[in-house]
Amino acid sequence: MNQYKIGFFGVKSWEREIIEKEIINLDTTGVGIFGEELQENIEVAKRYEVVSVFVYSFLDKKVLDKLPNLRMIATRSTGVDHIDIVECKKRKIEIFNVPNYGSNTVAEYAMALLLAVAKRIVPAHQSVEEGEFSPEGLTGIDIFGKTLGVVGVGSIGKKVIKIAKGLGMKVIAVDRGDDLESCLSKADFVTLHVPNTPETRHLINMDNIKLMKPGSILINTSRGKVVKTEAIVWGLDHKILWGAGLDVTEDENMLESVAMVSSTRPTKDDLQEVLSYHLLRDRDDVVFTPHNAFNTKEAIGRIIRTTIENINLFCKKYD
Repeated sequence: MNQYKIGFFGVKSWEREIIEKEIINLDTTGVGIFGEELQENIEVAKRYEVVSVFVYSFLDKKVLDKLPNLRMIATRSTGVDHIDIVECKKRKIEIFNVPNYGSNTVAEYAMALLLAVAKRIVPAHQSVEEGEFSPEGLTGIDIFGKTLGVVGVGSIGKKVIKIAKGLGMKVIAVDRGDDLESCLSKADFVTLHVPNTPETRHLINMDNIKLMKPGSILINTSRGKVVKTEAIVWGLDHKILWGAGLDVTEDENMLESVAMVSSTRPTKDDLQEVLSYHLLRDRDDVVFTPHNAFNTKEAIGRIIRTTIENINLFCKKYD
């Protein structure tokens, strides 16, 4: 079997132990495990023919130009929007992803966000932490008998539908843009489960958020760019949205600092996104989490094992 040097980049603490355990199944001349994202560690990345990355490692043309030995990318994610697929095809760099690591994992998280927002669990907990033990101002809403709009009916969306029906909810399911306006106008709650593509960018925006039922809740565990952040702020301020549960936001890759903003020559839209993010972060009617829906022990194990299998498949292909 051909032996390739393999580098894992963007490795978090909770992944490292599993990766170290599983790499015994790789036939390789060397494996490197790095916490930094690939684009932050180019000189090291040059050593490897195979790299494994997560969604915060960006392999665009500029980065690929600096990796002449690269032959295979094993992303530890379902989405591949952080990789320039066209450029990789030109260079005969193969791309493998993890399509089915945990549809139930993300579906459970989406419903957990919905319940957290509807029942006002986070502000209730914060109130107790601050020494208050009163339900004053913490009135929530029921989800039983309400209508859930599920946008995107892939494996995750289907699991969400199953859970929702088990909780006594009615469901309107649409596939991306199909009948989206009707869904937004009829659903009490809307949850998004679509990939980040040019077609889904700002699928929820300043125009169609106005179609949502007054007092509705928006949940996003898909990709940040699917929703215009400014639209969420507007919807909350104008009482269209009763609340929002967000595991992703379109500016999540940016640092929360003025230094970040001033160092990258941001556009007007960039500045608006950052401002909108900060306006959302501290609201009691928003539950914000750090792209964490995938993060369970079981799902991480499946992601790493599938990634190892993908690398072995590639290596055997050229044996």
